[in-house]
Amino acid sequence: MKINTYLILSGAFLFLFSCGKNEKQRIEENAPSLAVQSESPKAVEKLIFKKSEYIIPSDELDLSLLKKAAENLNIKYASIKTEDVSSIRYNDNVTFFVISIINKPEKAKSNEENLGNYYQRKYIFVNNEDGKILAEENDKNLGYYENDGLRAAKTYILKDLLQLNDTTRAIALTTEVYSNSRVVMYSEEKFTIITFDGNKMKKVLYEYPIRSANGDSNGGGTYQIETLEAGISISDTQTNGFYDLMVSKIFTYEDAVEADVENDIQQKSDLKVKKEFQRLKFDSKTYSFHKDDRSRFL
Repeated sequence: MKINTYLILSGAFLFLFSCGKNEKQRIEENAPSLAVQSESPKAVEKLIFKKSEYIIPSDELDLSLLKKAAENLNIKYASIKTEDVSSIRYNDNVTFFVISIINKPEKAKSNEENLGNYYQRKYIFVNNEDGKILAEENDKNLGYYENDGLRAAKTYILKDLLQLNDTTRAIALTTEVYSNSRVVMYSEEKFTIITFDGNKMKKVLYEYPIRSANGDSNGGGTYQIETLEAGISISDTQTNGFYDLMVSKIFTYEDAVEADVENDIQQKSDLKVKKEFQRLKFDSKTYSFHKDDRSRFL
């Protein structure tokens, strides 16, 4: 089971967020939701994940093959942040890696100019025998400086390959960006699907939001936060050759105020829940979707 230890926010945020999940479960079971259903989900062939926390990541990692790949990329193996490497065997001849490369900057003239190391995220397909690079691509959305306010967590590859039709298998992975702040409560986890035809990789779904948290806190027990949890399944219906993807979303809003006896402020907590459904269809190139950054409650 995937463990979200990579979400390096403040201790208070982690506590509040975990409490929110427990309370959200209680509300879903015992109280009527504010559900708005845009489309009822049909029967599905395969559940990919119900929530991101239930995702089982690949535990494969061939360090010997990784060293060969680094040599073929003309980068030093020591420059790879091995604890952030994920991989999966795509077939008997090919392995897919997600690697994080550390680029050390030139010495800064002042502390204000010192952004720290730059971490570059790269996707590669390699030959299992000699580590030859069959396809490579940088993900610019996941590059960051270590002193940035926003950071990218480790990319996790799902343990099981997806079957998009009778002949096409795909790799699924999750990426996350989070705030390195004590009072700004922000993180966003996204879902990407990649195919490989032997020569070229293709992102048929790129950065679909599956979990997010957005709000603020006083660093204690007073906070406002809206969260999204999404689950994805593969439908039994095809569009333009690939199975549709069915998405279920749960938006949760929490507004909590800690008690302040001196100022006669009583403790209070308000929780709201809203559910939505969405079908993602393949348009012959990608699973297209409209970017939706709207808050449902904030």
